[in-house]
Amino acid sequence: MVLPLLSPTRRDSGLLNLLAGGGVLAVLLAVLTWDGLRDVVAALTGLSMARGEMLSLLALLAIAGLIAQLGRRIWTMIPHTRFSAEERRILRALPQALARGEIQPHFQPVVDADTGQVVAVEALARWIKADGSILPPGQFIGLAERAGLIRLLTKGIMEHAVRTAAAWRTHDLDIPISINLSVEDLEASDLVDHLIALCDRHGVPHAAIRVELTETQSIVHFDVVDRAVATLRQAGMAVYLDDFGTGYASLSVLHRIPFTGIKLDQSFIRRLRDDPRADAIVRASVAIARDLGLALVAEGVEDSETRDRLGQLGVSHIQGYVYARAMPAHDIVDFARQTQPALTLSL
Repeated sequence: MVLPLLSPTRRDSGLLNLLAGGGVLAVLLAVLTWDGLRDVVAALTGLSMARGEMLSLLALLAIAGLIAQLGRRIWTMIPHTRFSAEERRILRALPQALARGEIQPHFQPVVDADTGQVVAVEALARWIKADGSILPPGQFIGLAERAGLIRLLTKGIMEHAVRTAAAWRTHDLDIPISINLSVEDLEASDLVDHLIALCDRHGVPHAAIRVELTETQSIVHFDVVDRAVATLRQAGMAVYLDDFGTGYASLSVLHRIPFTGIKLDQSFIRRLRDDPRADAIVRASVAIARDLGLALVAEGVEDSETRDRLGQLGVSHIQGYVYARAMPAHDIVDFARQTQPALTLSL
């Protein structure tokens, strides 16, 4: 017995539902021990019980109900009830794959359309198996989130990205690397400090790392996220609001959190040429970014016509197949040098 109105969407919903169910059972227990109930039971069953016996029976029933409720919850938490056999196989392999370095970032360039220079890259997780085959991110990232392993995956990608930034600096390649963090990542007390410490340990300037905040529609503790973003900004890291334009909370989040820039969601970019409404949304987003002094990146740009239209609207920082797919770190070195022989850190 779960009260829907008392069922939050966060991870503590199980505990709160259990407490709510227990509270309701306690109230029912108090009501059912009313003296008149004994007369009802006696009339229906022919049994006559003292008040203490009635209380004991109802207490046992209440405890049995709670145990059944808890048992159902534990059962739904057992992996075989939530994941297919293939999903369980992937989840069992994921921690070992991280330890072996099989899961690592590929990097997709962000290009300044006016100059052709690479101004940043985004780290995107790829699972490269020992046999050379690649498991698409759609097959393991969402699964890791459902299984509670996403923070382990995030830390692994974060460490790869910082080490890559350090390696690039030995080649005089100073390009900011963007790392995707979720709201829950920022709410974790140690993750922001861990990222800053990683940079310090590897001798990477804080400005060489950017953070893209995802899933902002799930923000509940604005004060916690605000402090985390402020800490990153004070350390010298740019923080972007990812997927801007999607989710009911985008404008509210932009108003309350001190972002450095925004990334236009690709769902609008891909419809830009054929959908006047998408064009209007992008134009409005450009105006918002300009008025608030925010940097702006358009992702998911796949053709030159869309890139040119974005240029007309004032968007010059472009990410998408029109320039390049995500690629291994060593390929980024060659790609960047083809477009910009002398590189400087771009924010």
